[in-house]
Amino acid sequence: MSDAIDPREGVQSGPSMSQNPADAAQKIDGIIVQCRADLAGQEGADVRLLLERRLQDAGLTLSDEEMTAAVARLGA
Repeated sequence: MSDAIDPREGVQSGPSMSQNPADAAQKIDGIIVQCRADLAGQEGADVRLLLERRLQDAGLTLSDEEMTAAVARLGA
């Protein structure tokens, strides 16, 4: 038996986000924060399009009402 440390110990084998799964509402909140950062200083940017792309990248879909509310949260 050896006291050697396994070099694989402590190595992250997957995305850190998958270790602490977020529910859909938390993901949407995070996407809104990302969009706010993306939009900072971007006059005339298409807020809805940016949000739709971010949501699509995350595999999330919103109803028209939810999308309208999310866009409103971005201050557009």
